[in-house]
Amino acid sequence: MSEGAVTVLVELTEEKGIEPVSRECLAMAGKIAGACGTKLAAVVMGNAIGDAAGEVSRYDIDTVYTLDHPLLECYESELYEAAFLQFYTIARPCGILMGHTLLSIDLAPRIAFALGTSLVTDCTGFEYGAEGLCFIKPVYSGNIYASLLIRGEPFMATIRLKSEEPALPSQKRHVEIVRVPVELDRTGAAIEVLERVVGENRGADLQSADIVVAGGRGIGSAEGFELLKNLAGMLGGAVGASRPPCDLGWVSPAIQVGQTGGIVSPSVYIAVGISGSMQHIAGMAGAKTVVAVNKDPAATIFKIADYGVVGDFREVMPAFTGAIRDRRKGGTTQGNRT
Repeated sequence: MSEGAVTVLVELTEEKGIEPVSRECLAMAGKIAGACGTKLAAVVMGNAIGDAAGEVSRYDIDTVYTLDHPLLECYESELYEAAFLQFYTIARPCGILMGHTLLSIDLAPRIAFALGTSLVTDCTGFEYGAEGLCFIKPVYSGNIYASLLIRGEPFMATIRLKSEEPALPSQKRHVEIVRVPVELDRTGAAIEVLERVVGENRGADLQSADIVVAGGRGIGSAEGFELLKNLAGMLGGAVGASRPPCDLGWVSPAIQVGQTGGIVSPSVYIAVGISGSMQHIAGMAGAKTVVAVNKDPAATIFKIADYGVVGDFREVMPAFTGAIRDRRKGGTTQGNRT
């Protein structure tokens, strides 16, 4: 490894807080840096991000680089790429980690191509041994895991949410905050953001939820999803969907889970009226506990479920919510979960 640091691109929320997946990246990058015997750094990009940089500096890292510019207020691929490459020429990191998000799916390949280096996406872990650094990722719709050996620098990887316990703030000695001057303009830019619409069901909310209640074609209509919303609300979780309900217009495409949608790894995934296609399973295979509700006892989803209920969801879901309500009245719950 070179003397450059393993560096995490920290993504910010709408309120300029740290995205949960970035905290996980900091934890994994810290382990990689320890194994490789190098330093750990973070880079924060945006506009007026002083408070965010201060928040990042509370973690057990050596240096926080800030790229602060009005044109970085919201994500625009060409501007973010240009800014990051300016940072790279100054810091020369030996490795770059990002969360596997909509932003990084677009940005990471651009940076890797510009730097002429390799990129491993949607990773869930790493190994470091005699041969070097390997990143682990699910392949073939999550049916097997591949270990990919990294050669050359800087290595690049995007990390799937809930693959690592988030980093915690530390009492580390002084962390250096370095402001990197960036020069940006729109000259020659082929893409420009004209408007941003932020709805109630952002992908990040679904992907960070600890409990997901998802519905499939078996729900039958948009009205059927109201039962799922009631249960999700009682559990403090989020509502998801397989592709058919999104294609049929019953729910927003923003809550689609699957190979062509979002990837979630909640503690509990409740699949209602979902048959269990390979494409859908690829998006929720990381769930710790899977509960399936389907009237077809031969549905594929039961093969991966930890608990299964064969029955009509219109009868099963009210029973679920009723049982939760009764237990809460009896004082057997903690917080907002059963």
